[in-house]
Formats: sequence, C-alpha cells, structure tokens
Amino acid sequence: FDTMLKIWSTSLDEPDEDKKRKKKKKDAVLRTPLLTLGGHAHAITGCTWQDNSQIITVSQDASVKFWDTQLMTCTKTISINTALQAVSWSDKSRLVATGASDKFVRLFDPRGVSGALVHSTLFGHDLWVSDVCWSPVSEFELVTGSYDNSVLLWDTRNPRSFVQRISKHEDKVLSVFWKEGQIASGGADSKIH
Repeated sequence: FDTMLKIWSTSLDEPDEDKKRKKKKKDAVLRTPLLTLGGHAHAITGCTWQDNSQIITVSQDASVKFWDTQLMTCTKTISINTALQAVSWSDKSRLVATGASDKFVRLFDPRGVSGALVHSTLFGHDLWVSDVCWSPVSEFELVTGSYDNSVLLWDTRNPRSFVQRISKHEDKVLSVFWKEGQIASGGADSKIH
C-alpha cells in the first residue's frame, strides 16, 4: 500500500506521448495520475468526492482527511482511535459517515470548528464495518455492510437502533450501494443481494 491519493482522468483521448508509445509497442496505454497527494501514514481504505474539487479519504491510520484538489493539499484532518475502512458523503445532510474496524459507524460534521468531534455514533454491527453509503434522497437514511455478514439500514435520527437488518450473505459483506430506492450488497460469499 502506497498511502497516496491519486486522481485519474477518465478521458478516452490519449496524450500525444501515449499515442507514439502505443504505435511502437502495440501495448495498452499506460496512464499517469493527474494528481498524487500524500499525507496518510497507512493505506487509504476509502475515498469519496465531496464536490468537484474536494475529496474525503479514510485510512487504516485512523484518520479522515479532506483534500482540496485545486490547492493540492489536505485542508483538514480528523483523528480517531481506530482504523477506518469506508467513507460516504451526504449532499443532503452534509455529514460524513465512516465505517471502522471497531464495529461502529461514525458521523462527522466537517463544518464544525474543531472538526474532531463525532456528530453521532451508530451501534449495531458485531464486527468491522466494511462499507457505508448514504441514501441519495434522504438526509437521514444510511446503509452499512459488515464482516458480521449483515447489511443494516439506519435512520440517523436514532443512532442507538437500526431500522432493519438484512442477513442474506453467508460471509463478510464487503460493499453496499444505494440508488433510487434500491440497495445492493456484495460479499465474500461471491453473491450480490
């Protein structure tokens, strides 16, 4: 793990240098990142765009970092006491959700002056929280996946209790995603639910 945040272009156009190299070698085009930023001490385990020029990362170094891609710098760091596995930004609530190896989901409000205070902590998983994803339509709804083989649906106004537990996976849940009224989850059992 190189601990670096890398920004890549999605353009299908090849730079002139790459076109020349491809003609000579008949190989796939090797691309270089548009931007590389360093600042985490351990592997970056999650990243999400906050807006067109702001990115949020979490790391096994137990920190949440906010990056400005135009200034090419980290603008804020929030440190906690456990390795972080996942991050999701909500345009609706303006909160950052993180999943951690201590089985808790933490919500941060980056607008806070100190930035170090947790807005709230969600309790419900029995093992590592591997992924988090905000609802695209509600500022209060969040879905999380865990190594405990479950997917939990949350209303963040009640952090002490989840709304629903979905236990369809036979192994760790590694990924969750929420789009237009549907939640998808993928796990180490090689299944999508």
